[in-house]
Amino acid sequence: MSEIPAHLPHRYPFLLVDRILEREPGQRVVAEKLVTAGEPYLQGHFPGRPLVPGALLVEMLAQAGGFLEEASLHGAGIFLAGIQDARFRAPAFPGDRLLLEVRLVGAFGGLMKLAGTITCEGREVCTASLLVKRL
Repeated sequence: MSEIPAHLPHRYPFLLVDRILEREPGQRVVAEKLVTAGEPYLQGHFPGRPLVPGALLVEMLAQAGGFLEEASLHGAGIFLAGIQDARFRAPAFPGDRLLLEVRLVGAFGGLMKLAGTITCEGREVCTASLLVKRL
């Protein structure tokens, strides 16, 4: 999907998904984020040793989760309602190619529970369970 901005409300500098690599509607999404030295949040986090903030890693997973349902591809979308068990296991640096994998764990009412993992070159960077609400 090359038209990510048509499917997510986020725009630069807060659009944190570059490409959708795999998509099984209602089940699983694999997306990609290429971290570049020009990312605005890296300018102050941290000078001399820039790394991606943990909160933005979780946001990347939530944005990738926006591609799980067909409705999100037609403007309905989701928003982040909760974060559970977020773990940051390794830093992400400029030059890293992050793979974002999000799976649907369950749905109840207007909420969905997602399990997300970010990896880079085989190392686990972040894991989190997310609650998202359909708009």
